[in-house]
Amino acid sequence: MTPRNLHLNDVFVVIPAFNEEDRIVEVIRKLTLLGFENIVIVDDGGSDRTSEVIPKDKGIYLLRHVINLGPGASTMTGIEFSLLKGAKYIGTIDADHQHDPEDLLSLINEIDSKNADLLIGSRFLKRNNKIPLSRLIYNYVGNMVSYYKTGSIVSDSQSGLKVMTRRFAEKLYIDYNGFEFSIDIIRKARLNRIKIAESPVGVRYTKDTLAKGQNFQNGITMLWRLLNPFR
Repeated sequence: MTPRNLHLNDVFVVIPAFNEEDRIVEVIRKLTLLGFENIVIVDDGGSDRTSEVIPKDKGIYLLRHVINLGPGASTMTGIEFSLLKGAKYIGTIDADHQHDPEDLLSLINEIDSKNADLLIGSRFLKRNNKIPLSRLIYNYVGNMVSYYKTGSIVSDSQSGLKVMTRRFAEKLYIDYNGFEFSIDIIRKARLNRIKIAESPVGVRYTKDTLAKGQNFQNGITMLWRLLNPFR
């Protein structure tokens, strides 16, 4: 159930996608069943059939990057499009079905009650989540870097599941195209004196999601970009 003063036609859901033809349709199907009326898929220059399998239904928007730019650029493209369409709230969710779309609905319900303009879904606040050791390590390092760069303490700096208000989205510009963009969003919220909150969400790991997400090489690249003093 959504708050009385919030209709889901005011909410746009942004899904950055890179070669997700085997997973994204189920994410879209669940979002539609939950009542989301505006779903923005950004095909980030993929080489598979992601764009072809997207349903051609009303309220489902497909945007394409000619070349692969990265998840940060895809997210920014989706946010800018949603603002042009009049979104009052913008949610983001990964295309690989790692997160349950029901948790995005819960975040939508909670953002006003928490008096926040950026609400992050945290995998690490939900006790029964089974999280691989590699993800625990990556997130711990990410949280330390996030605190260094932003001064904000969050439990899940790398979460792809979040909701923001239009007020924050209009002030946001993501400077990083890679996985470090999540920390950049937190940084921009802090710079703009935007209140950040977190809520527990579930997570489901498979071989596919582990292969496509953060790895050692991506982590080193992310650290270099974030800590580069000449950036």
